[in-house]
Amino acid sequence: MENQNYDQNGENNYQDYTAQYASVEGQPYGQNQRGNSTNGMQIASLVLGIIGMLTCCCYGVVGLVLGIMGLVFAIIGNKSSRSGVGVAGLVCSIIAVILGVAGTIYYALIYLALYQGVGPLVDYLQEYSNALQQMNL
Repeated sequence: MENQNYDQNGENNYQDYTAQYASVEGQPYGQNQRGNSTNGMQIASLVLGIIGMLTCCCYGVVGLVLGIMGLVFAIIGNKSSRSGVGVAGLVCSIIAVILGVAGTIYYALIYLALYQGVGPLVDYLQEYSNALQQMNL
């Protein structure tokens, strides 16, 4: 039985299909060669953006701070290489900043209405309180 991987001169005729993926010696198989690999800053921006979106209901400040940190990490990380994780981190961080600002404004208005007696919610809260009192009578 003849081995089909050798030609008539006895030389190996087998094609190395992995050569197209790892052309540099010592480079691990399947590693991206174009410089579009994800770096730690991009992953940190994605994580901070997601956590910032989830925590924007904590008076808005937590989401705002985490969103800004994620935005800084995304900008720094995307300078060295651009990947899908970096873009996703940038988008999540921007959304976290927007939600954090909205949450901060929302809780500031509630604070002003409840404790200071000023703002657009005062009239609404007064009407709501009057309605509750009338229901109890």
